[in-house]
Amino acid sequence: MATSYETLLPEILPMVPGCPDTLIENTVRQAAIEFCEKTGIYQMELDPVTTVGGVYEYDLEPPSGTSVHKIMWVTHDGKDLEPITTTLLEQRKPDWRNSDHYGCPEYFVKQGVSFWLAPVPAATMPMSTTLRVQLKPTHRSTACDDSVMSDYRDSIVNGALYRLLRIPGRDWTDYSGAQIYGTLFAEGLVRAEREARHADTGVARKVRYGGVYGKTRHGKRGWRSAY
Repeated sequence: MATSYETLLPEILPMVPGCPDTLIENTVRQAAIEFCEKTGIYQMELDPVTTVGGVYEYDLEPPSGTSVHKIMWVTHDGKDLEPITTTLLEQRKPDWRNSDHYGCPEYFVKQGVSFWLAPVPAATMPMSTTLRVQLKPTHRSTACDDSVMSDYRDSIVNGALYRLLRIPGRDWTDYSGAQIYGTLFAEGLVRAEREARHADTGVARKVRYGGVYGKTRHGKRGWRSAY
C-alpha cells in the first residue's frame, strides 16, 4: 500500500502560506525520492525470475510508481551471485556471451531497468533467481510506500520545507528557516540510513518456488517457453 503525497499538505501549508498545493506535492515527492536514495530504507524482495537458457538480460519489475535504485543481492538456484561492473566482467570473462561459455551464473550487473547474469544461463530454470533491492519513488509518482511515509513522515516534511523555504522571491521565503529544516532533514537521513543497515543484517537469501506469485518472468532476449 502507498500513502499519497497530498496527505502531508496540512502539515506543510501553515509554514508556506500561499504556496500552491501542486508545488508542495512536488517537493514532498522530491524529498521522498532523496530520502529513499540516501538511506536505502525502502527495500523489498522482488518476485522470483525464471532464467531462460541463452538469455542473460532480465527486466527489473518493481511495484508501480517505483524504480530500483540499487540491487542489494541476487541468488541463483540458492547461491549468492557476486556484483560486478561491465568493465571488470569483460576483463574476467571476455567471451562470456559466447555460447561455448554458457553455464551457471556467478555474477550480476545492474543495467538501468534491467540486470545481467553472467555466465549466460545454460538452462531454463523456473523461478530460480531472487533479488533484494532498494527502491525509490519515480518522478511521476503520486505516492510512496506506507511504511516510509508513516515511519519517516517528519523527515520527509522537513525535507519538503527545506526546499520550499529556500525558493527565492516568494511570500513564504525564509532562508534561516530553510537551514533549520535542512539540518533536521540531514539528521533524519543519518538515522534512517543506520536503521536500513541494521534491518538488512541477517536477511535470509532464499529462492521460493511454486505458484505463490501468480506470474513468471522471463528474459527479454531470445525468449522461449520454459515448458
